Amino acid sequence: MVQNINSKEAYDLLREDEDAVLIDVRTKKEHLAVGIPNLQEIGKETFIIEWKNSVLPWSRKSFLNDFNKDLGFYQEAKYIFICRSGIRSNFAALTVEESFISGNYNNKCFNVEDGFEGHEQPLGNPQKLTGWKNLGLPWK
Repeated sequence: MVQNINSKEAYDLLREDEDAVLIDVRTKKEHLAVGIPNLQEIGKETFIIEWKNSVLPWSRKSFLNDFNKDLGFYQEAKYIFICRSGIRSNFAALTVEESFISGNYNNKCFNVEDGFEGHEQPLGNPQKLTGWKNLGLPWK
């Protein structure tokens, strides 16, 4: 079962667990416009695997092919998926987790529920910062 975690928990897991891997599923346009998580200071990289429109029949298979090509060599990884707000990354995490069901894998999937940019806060409520970038976690 995909576990939802916030950006801070994701960064802590990446920093503390050598088997934790971050996968950014946003588009190249989003990366250029708002940036990407930078894991250089903890000796890791952010994998970029775009989640395309999940309505199209080939999109899930295409995503899994890209995922397996880039990350198939990890045997017992903790895969952490991030997008802008936690929606696409959840679909991606569920898709990957579902692909593990038929095999004997010790991998775990996580969804960064507040995403890279965080959630908008309702007007009139105290502003609570959410999202990788808004929390000041490393990005470029």
